[in-house]
Amino acid sequence: MADKKTTDAAVNKLCRKCIRTCRQDESVLLVDCPRFLPRPFTSEELKFTQLDLFGNQISED
Repeated sequence: MADKKTTDAAVNKLCRKCIRTCRQDESVLLVDCPRFLPRPFTSEELKFTQLDLFGNQISED
């Protein structure tokens, strides 16, 4: 039995939040999963902004 590798983009939203390796396709509608094991951490999307080091300097008089 060959394992079918799926990319993160083609994996169901509920499966992306789970630690387990059993992944369902994006087209499958999952309401609940009996094997769901959530990640022990939350990773928020980081927004990297350029620090304005040289542009807007405040001069102290």
